[in-house]
Amino acid sequence: MTEGVSRRGLLGGAAIVGAGALAGVTGSAGTAAAEPPLDTPFTPVSVPHLLEAEQMVQYQRLLAAGHLPADLAGHWPLDGSPADRSGGGRALTLGPNATWSALRAGGELTLDGTTAYAATTSVVDTTAPFTVSAWVRLAPDADTTAMQTAVSQDGTTASRFLLQYDDNAGTWVFKVRSADQSSKVSAVASSPVALGVWTHLAGVWDGTGIRLYVDGVLRGSADTGLDWAATAGFNIGRARWNGAYVNFFDGAVDDVRAYGRALTAPEIALVAGRTARENNVYLIGSPSSVTWGRPDDLTSWVAHARCSSFLTWVLRHTYGWATDDYFTANFQDRIPEAADYRKAFTDGTAGPRLRRIRKVADLRPGDLIAVDYNGQVEGSTGHIVMVREVKGVFSGTADFTGETQYAVEVVDCTSEPHGVYGLTNYPSYPDTRMVSRTDGENFEGVGYGHMMFYASDATGEFSRYRWSVNTGRTTAEKLTVADRPIAAARVV
Repeated sequence: MTEGVSRRGLLGGAAIVGAGALAGVTGSAGTAAAEPPLDTPFTPVSVPHLLEAEQMVQYQRLLAAGHLPADLAGHWPLDGSPADRSGGGRALTLGPNATWSALRAGGELTLDGTTAYAATTSVVDTTAPFTVSAWVRLAPDADTTAMQTAVSQDGTTASRFLLQYDDNAGTWVFKVRSADQSSKVSAVASSPVALGVWTHLAGVWDGTGIRLYVDGVLRGSADTGLDWAATAGFNIGRARWNGAYVNFFDGAVDDVRAYGRALTAPEIALVAGRTARENNVYLIGSPSSVTWGRPDDLTSWVAHARCSSFLTWVLRHTYGWATDDYFTANFQDRIPEAADYRKAFTDGTAGPRLRRIRKVADLRPGDLIAVDYNGQVEGSTGHIVMVREVKGVFSGTADFTGETQYAVEVVDCTSEPHGVYGLTNYPSYPDTRMVSRTDGENFEGVGYGHMMFYASDATGEFSRYRWSVNTGRTTAEKLTVADRPIAAARVV
């Protein structure tokens, strides 16, 4: 779904005021009655192509989360809780002025650079290979002339290792020290730190050397055999030197992990979310490729597609009838564009397996909704989604006289998430690809999101749409069916 501008630029003032009121789909005052149900029953769990689409989405979500449980010694998502999700039971204790914040979806721990920290007992055996990782963000006004440590594990005098910003280098480093503080070895990144930007750091010691990965890419390494047991505690946001705590972190830290082994480069790419960005791509200008992989190999799940090709591949993967011959005969293309789907749905030429749904209130899980851009967007004919759930009638934001607005959870492949994280009504209608409000930090490709579809009160048929609950009324005024035709169909 490419509009040429950021969806954030399309927001109107009304989009950020209130969450709107949600009611049931049936029995809403002023709405047209639904047509008698078609012969495809309302049984979401038995809609085969929806299940296949959901399976792909769930594996892409695991990739985006950096799911890697093997040898996980400690895991603190820092989503408003100090809990250790690894099963190790090492909950954090928060120090003064350490606060929960919500810069990213799920939340993180914000530290003041002076006294704030979080700590627990020592987590990894530092005499054996280990890995430590975290998402970090130096505050926009952080003092770059001061050393700041995101994660460390300490002895009684000094930190055994430090994942930190080093003011002398002006960048991220992974550092190890001797127990008596007489020596240190650093793996130093090659690029300067950008303030106010989320960055994934991972430090690895394999017994003979250290490696520093930044955003899933190896950026520094050094040989070292330094080997001693650090048993005085695991810290987020500070380090130890001369027996005192120093180098307090000014910024935010998220998703801290410790592994009892040296992760490989592909594993680091997975933990950092880099593999997710490579495997789940909104693709334009190249042949699409969608692969349902193996349950024991997250990296084998791949979706390189745009909206229409993704849903075409879902149908192909699910049904024996969804062949090249079927699509060519009914859509004149083996992988139809969104506008091709819309026209065929409207004209009744989509073949015997796809039956048109006219009324928004008749939508069921698994139905396809196609929007035709009508030549308005260069490089894109439209957008097509699969219904995951009709959440109900929505009101209070971007309402239009004579029309009823429905909140619809969809499965699709998109270049931008459906929504803006952090706005008032986003939490009730989220998108799985959303990470933060900052452009470039969010994921693209396949996932769940929410779109708003309107029905004419006179006919019950589609009248317009909005990209998300956060798209403003001004934008929706231009997204009527006269400007951009809409049609839906059900697999029968």
